Amino acid sequence: MELNEFLSKFKEQYFDAESIILDADDNFRDIDSYDSLTGMAILVMIKDNFNIDITDEDYKNLHTVREVYNYIQDIKK
Repeated sequence: MELNEFLSKFKEQYFDAESIILDADDNFRDIDSYDSLTGMAILVMIKDNFNIDITDEDYKNLHTVREVYNYIQDIKK
């Protein structure tokens, strides 16, 4: 999966996805509508698409969509 497709799937996890602007280098937690449910939805999307479980500790250390994407790519190698 390319970064742009991942970004699109990532953005879909926000309940107000149509009205937010999210770029690969944005801190996804800075979006006003980000909450614990959004975080859980992101983790489920990653599990469903990549069969990867991100630990809570690792997830807390990821701040941008690109960092999450790169994390997944590193695990897939």
